Amino acid sequence: MGFCKGSATLSRYRVMEEPEAGLTVDFVRERLVANAFMDIEDTSEESSVGWVELMNHLSGGFSEETFHFGEIHAFNLRQDERRLSGKILGRYVGLWEAKFAAQTGRKPNAPKRREMKETIRLDLLRRSLLDTKLMEVLWLAEANEVWLGAAGEKNRAVFEDLWSRTFGLGLKLLVPVAVGLELLSDAKRKQLLNLDGRPFFEGE
Repeated sequence: MGFCKGSATLSRYRVMEEPEAGLTVDFVRERLVANAFMDIEDTSEESSVGWVELMNHLSGGFSEETFHFGEIHAFNLRQDERRLSGKILGRYVGLWEAKFAAQTGRKPNAPKRREMKETIRLDLLRRSLLDTKLMEVLWLAEANEVWLGAAGEKNRAVFEDLWSRTFGLGLKLLVPVAVGLELLSDAKRKQLLNLDGRPFFEGE
């Protein structure tokens, strides 16, 4: 876990709204529990995304001491995925078609083939290994920021979608330039934005 080890890939967000009843521990806990990760180990589901505790990615119970640390709410986004390649599926469908033809003396018709292809696909998915990804999340209530321990558009899209469904609060991604501008006074920010963009060596 990057944040716990002292180094991490980081995406920073500004929380653009506040809950109507205020940002309370109960507000955060109730919504984390309602959108906790659902295990798909013994199913044929292809993916599952939800929240788990920071120090225990097998639990989505969220008692207060597992996620509330002073002014920080900390938890993990967990994403489990199965991937089944078309090549593997095609191989098993081909084996079934050969067996069907040997037993009946004819090829399966289109509806039968579609039915069996889906049956085979679900069976293979159920037996496929899951790939688990964890992304740490720190909600700095006092600073009105959220830090995601991941980067890249795909990871951010997964996080932003789950965040929206969970808390219903708008986020704004903080890029380095925007962060730098926020640190300047109004006068310095205006001066910087009005600088001439010509290379310095061009002169007057």
